[in-house]
Formats: sequence, structure tokens, C-alpha cells
Amino acid sequence: MSGERTRILLVDVLPETAEDFEVAFDTKEAELVPVTATSVLEHTGGTPGERPPAVVVVGRRVTAPVGLVHALRPHPADLAAVVVATSVTDSRLTTLPILFSADLVRRVQDVRADRLPETARELMDGISRRRAEAVVRAAAQRQLVAGTVMSRQLGERLLGEFLTQAPIGALMLDDDGAVLAWNHRAAEILELDDHNSLRRPLAGLFPPDTRAALRQHLAAARGESSPGPDVVFERTRPDGTGQALRIAPQKVTDSEGRERVLVLAEDVTDRLYAQRKLAERTGHALLSAEVAAAMTAPGPLAERLHRCVRATADRLGADRACIWTLKPSGEPEPAACADADRTTGAGDLHPEHVDTSLVERIAAERRPHLDITPPGSPRAGAGAGAGAVRSRGSFAGYPLVSGGELIGVLTLNTRLALPGSTLSILESVADQVAVGIRQDRLLRRLRATTQALEHPLLPPRLPELPGFDLAARYHPFGSGLHIGGDFYDAFTTPDGRHVLALGDVCGKGPGAAAITGLVRHTLWAAAQHTTDPEHVLGLVNNALRRQNTPFCTLVYAVIDPPGGSSEGTARVRLASAGHPAPLLRRADGTAVPLDVRGPLLGVLEEMHHPVTEVDMRPGETLVLYTDGFTEGAGAADRREPEDLAALVAGHPVPAGAERPADGVVAALLEDAHAWWGERLRDDLAVLALTVLDGAAAAR
Repeated sequence: MSGERTRILLVDVLPETAEDFEVAFDTKEAELVPVTATSVLEHTGGTPGERPPAVVVVGRRVTAPVGLVHALRPHPADLAAVVVATSVTDSRLTTLPILFSADLVRRVQDVRADRLPETARELMDGISRRRAEAVVRAAAQRQLVAGTVMSRQLGERLLGEFLTQAPIGALMLDDDGAVLAWNHRAAEILELDDHNSLRRPLAGLFPPDTRAALRQHLAAARGESSPGPDVVFERTRPDGTGQALRIAPQKVTDSEGRERVLVLAEDVTDRLYAQRKLAERTGHALLSAEVAAAMTAPGPLAERLHRCVRATADRLGADRACIWTLKPSGEPEPAACADADRTTGAGDLHPEHVDTSLVERIAAERRPHLDITPPGSPRAGAGAGAGAVRSRGSFAGYPLVSGGELIGVLTLNTRLALPGSTLSILESVADQVAVGIRQDRLLRRLRATTQALEHPLLPPRLPELPGFDLAARYHPFGSGLHIGGDFYDAFTTPDGRHVLALGDVCGKGPGAAAITGLVRHTLWAAAQHTTDPEHVLGLVNNALRRQNTPFCTLVYAVIDPPGGSSEGTARVRLASAGHPAPLLRRADGTAVPLDVRGPLLGVLEEMHHPVTEVDMRPGETLVLYTDGFTEGAGAADRREPEDLAALVAGHPVPAGAERPADGVVAALLEDAHAWWGERLRDDLAVLALTVLDGAAAAR
């Protein structure tokens, strides 16, 4: 074989990349040659397949890398290339895998430029291996043509001194696929000797289940003029260890015209196992990522668990993957299962498909379990006796534990043997599933607590007020786990007057909920004695100061029923504690903010809240709202009460409408969501009261 040193041509690479190559390659194994895109062709001239071996590294500064690679004419025997892909050139480089195989041309993203020396070495080794194989084939053919008499030579002697010393295993086979000769390397990797191996079929050195495929592979070489494809076959050595061999057959002819098969054999055990290990780790990483994505995705827990078991079954090649949760009694029950070809609902599981006894043991001991019992071995299963035969082969299970709490069990069934690394990836998957289930339970408890806290913040239902239409809307900011600081209330006092109140407590969450409850109940209790705004707001202020709570804004309205002052007219007394101005929509369709002002509650010890009196006639509407309608996104696109008044005035109220107030609050809420959109960062509460005319009130 040629002892030529492979050249690595560095085409317009960055200085730091050139330094990486200088560190990675010794001068004895490769010659580093810095070149430019315009001069690289001078170093790669000649007939492809006959040129000095070279690997071309195309740097990121080359503006037309695809055209350059075409001009280089890569060839398996002497030239390969690796191209640095940038954001500019990446889309154009997608054609390279279509035009050239991975052993000739590869691309490396610029963010992974540190892998360039490693990739170049892989390409360089591939060229060296292919050149060595070509030399071995040519030497074997020359020796056969020279008239070697096979029947008089045994083992290594047939192939001569050159092939005997070749670093690649070489074997000569007869028409029946029996071994006629071999070199030192073949004898080493296949444990061959003249006494036991001569005339032995090569396929006999491999397991029965692979012999037919190997015979077919060797037979195909007889009909091909070019070397047959490389195929990896695995076998077990006499010492019980595994071995993977790359078998490359080629037809050769001796001096008498007899066809033989020259087989080149290379031990790729370490390489294959490393690739499998990398693939296994990659698969485990992808499975972990899929499970994490599933458990953090929105939607019902059952759907997320089904995604997890589906990914686990697919990535680990399992016949069945199951997630079991615990009943209140502590007994495990399947929550989600995935078979090799489908996902199964918990209610569709057949008893013979599950290993309840093992699951119960894993749950009781809180310890993982790996059982690689061969298929058909006796072992107790669900609902079976001690001598039952389980149709599944291997079983693995891992307890789901989070925060010291046993959540359930993750199980895996497969007819194939499970590697010991299965428990490692199951541990990662089990941790993520357990945390996800526990978080879901905590969120459900928190949601229930939130709803329980929010429930007393609003009246169970709006009261029926004769002669009026009363409507309200409340929309807390957030997605169900938020307790808002906005509130409203409406009730009738013992003296027959109606009270409306709408306010906003400073802050959010449980603290705001507690203050809201304090304000509502204090206000209701105070109004049972007298509805006087000064008295009621004074008591609320004292209650807030006594508890040393944050401030609160509030608008308070006392309504005398129609007929209390004049026919069909309702007298309204309004007081405000730092709250946005109420709106009044007149019967003629115009709307204005009411000038009602006063100090915040919970701040000053002594204060005065002026009272504004308004007469409301049939068809007129009073609107109370919180500052979410004016400052829903903070300072951005702030709105004024006049803007809301214009909106209310522009909302048509059909003559004879049964729920005019409800139409107004619905229009305000819809407009707020349309105006703020996703920028909305505050609660929205609105309360409206419309005086009905006689006909509407009678309906």
C-alpha cells in the first residue's frame, strides 16, 4: 500500500480554525496546507482516483462553497471535503447531501467549527481505508492471474507475503463460500487456523439467524463487476464477547478463469458500539425532552400522560409503556398506556397485559425493578398462579416519587432484552412525570382554593330590583389562578333603598382577597343601620386602618326606588373614594362622566366624602367601573372617562329592550378586550343600573 501522507487543504479558514488543526494533527499523519479558493484547484488537479489523497476544508469566508466543491470533483479514493455552513450559505448547501455521500462531503455549522478537525479526520480515515482495500483487491487479483495453484496451498500462504501483512482482513472463498485462504489479520479477528478453518463455510462463523443474509451478500458479489456493498454482520466470539465485522466481497478471477470471491473483513466492533451508544444517548435525550415538553404543555393531565407513554414506547422500542397512579386506597391503577402501535385508554386495558403484582411491589418498596426474563419463562402475573407463563419478555418499572410523595409507577414491557441503561433513562422520565403529576395536583388544589377565596368576593347573584335592570361583569386578569382586587356588590337595605358598591383594593392575590372581603362585609353591615355615604365610608376607612391594610378605591351609590321622589324618577346619591368617575347615560343617548370625588379609603384618619345627587329617569343608565377600563395596560394607551362615556353613548339601546343594562356592560367589556388585547394587565369589573319605564318594569 502507498505510504503517501494525506494533505489537509485549509481553504480561507479563520486563524483560530487553522490553530485547531495544528493542535489536532501531527505533522507525520497529515500535511496542513493553507490555500485560497482561487488556488485550491491547483492542489487537487489530476485524474480523480489517481491524485494524492487530500481532505479539503472549505472555510466560512468562501462565498460560493457549492460551486467550489463541484470543481474539486470529490472521489472515494483520493479526495473528500468538509464545508463550513453559515446563515448565508446554509440553504444553498442543502443540495450537497443529494449530490455527494456523507463519506465524501460533509457540512458543519459555523457555531460548531470546533468539530472541523474531528470531521476532517473521519474523512481522512475513510480515504485511507478505501485506498488500502483497493490495494488489497488489486494485489489479490494480480497473484491469482500470476497462476497461483490454490489446491496446493493452505491458509496464509496462498495470499503471499504482501497480503499476509496487510492491516485489513482478507479471505479467499470457493464457489460454495468455503474459506480457501486468509491473511494474518483475518486469522486474528476470526480466530482461523489451517486445521479447523480451511474449507469451512464463512457463514458458519456467524450465528444461525444471520447466515442466510451473509450467504446472499456473498453470492451477490459474483454477479457484480464492481466491489459489493459493505455490510456489517455481528457474531459472538468463542470467549462470549460480541463482535461486529464489516464484510466487503468482490469477484476475482484466477489464471485459469475460475471465479473466486475475495472478502475484506474489518473489525468495527468499537466503532459500531460507540455509534449505538451515541444513538442510545441521543434517543434518551430526545425522550427526556419530549416528556418534559408533554408534562409542561397546557391541556388535561390525561392527554399529557398519553403523550409521555407514547414517546417512551416509541423511543425505547417497547411493546407497552404504562403510567400507573394510586387510588385513595393506595392500590395502583393504570392512568395511561401505549402499545407498540397505539395508545390505549386506561379503561381499555386487558388484565393479561399488565403486571399488577410487580407494580404493587415497586410501589410498596419504592425501588426500581428490571427483569430481563426470557419470553415464556414462568412468572406470576396479574390474576395468574405462580406457574403462569407471561407472554412478554422483559419488564422494567420505576416508582414515581416527588417531594417524598409516592405518585405512582412507570412500567415498560418488551419481548426483547432490555439493556441495563433502561433504568437510567426511566429514572429521568419518572422524575419528570412525577413532578408533572404533582404540580398538576397542586395547581388543581390551588385553583380550587382560589375559587373558594374568590367566591365570597362577589355576590352569589345580583338581586332583583323592581323597576330597574341591574347587570354586572367581572373578569380577573390571569388564567384562573389569579385572585383579583376588583369587586362589586348590590343589595337592598331594611329601609327599602338599594345600595350599589364597586371598588378596587390595592394589590393582588390572597392578601387582596382578604381586604376585599373586609370591605364588602363592613360596607354591608354598616348599611344595615343607615345608608348615609359619609357614615358607611367612614366605617370602611376605620376598618382598613385598624388592619393596617393597603388603600382601597370605592364608588358608593344609594338609590331611592322610582316613585320615591317623583313619578318614574329614581333619586341617586353618589360618593367616591378615589375611584374613576361614574358614567350616566341619558334617555336621549348622550353620556357624561359624573363629577364625584373623594379621598382614598385606608389612608387618612379624618376625611370627608362629598355626596352628589342625581335624578335618573326611565331609560337612563348609571355605569360604575374599575380602572382596568382606563389603565388596562399601564400608561400605554390610557383612556379617560370621557372616552368611555362616548363608547356608552355610541352603544344603541333598542326601544323596549328587556336588558338594557346588560347590553351596556357587555359592550364595555368587549371593547376593553379589543382595545387592550394581549396587553391587558388588570382586572375588569363593571356594574350598570338602568331605570325601566312602566311597560318594561311590568314585564
